[in-house]
Amino acid sequence: MLRKIATPYKVSVRRTAATAPANTSKKAILRLIRFDPQTNRQRIESYEYDKHHDYMVLDLITAVKAHQDPTLAFRASCCEGVCGSCAMNINGINSLACITFSQQVTTVGPLPNFPVIKDFVVDLRHFFRQYAYIRPFVRNTNLDRSRVENIMERYDTLRKVIYGVDPRALPAGSEAPRRGGVESEVVALLRLVDALCEAGNVTHLVSTLGLLEAKGVQLDQAKVKALIEATLQKHAERAK
Repeated sequence: MLRKIATPYKVSVRRTAATAPANTSKKAILRLIRFDPQTNRQRIESYEYDKHHDYMVLDLITAVKAHQDPTLAFRASCCEGVCGSCAMNINGINSLACITFSQQVTTVGPLPNFPVIKDFVVDLRHFFRQYAYIRPFVRNTNLDRSRVENIMERYDTLRKVIYGVDPRALPAGSEAPRRGGVESEVVALLRLVDALCEAGNVTHLVSTLGLLEAKGVQLDQAKVKALIEATLQKHAERAK
């Protein structure tokens, strides 16, 4: 978890008084603002460690949990700044502990404006209820069952255009198409053909089919004709 430095459990942390300053430039202080749900009170705990490296805050609190106090509660998952599980208030700024470097004095507390369950673990249920209500993601309200089946049928047709037959119906013992750089380009062109067909762009569709032939793909002429006719129909529908 300790990227480019050392294993986080090798960090040596020592318990000090809550108000103790760092003794030298090689020493650093980690202050943890903890919450005990049994007493409903906060307390500050301070730990001193040798600052030989630029440790991430998550590495330090992991070391505290591993070596000093196993009751310390916090969330962490990906450890690379993606999932957001380790969000905490670090030196007054809401940050991700896994990608935030420690300072000479680092103060860590739970996220503000959230009910605290214990230590740095906050209750996110209301947050996710709001998230589900807002639904901040792209939605296609017209994607009914018939349209889903139509999309799958188009992809099946395009696969037949590329391979001449349905790849799922290859004879037993025959080789499947090899994966590689050329295959990746073919897949990309396949997606482009599908998008051009949906957009009714016949000119670019024919050009893309020519690129597929240049890659050594044997096109089924009957299927190509049907694909072009479907694209022309899409173009006519959009022109109305």
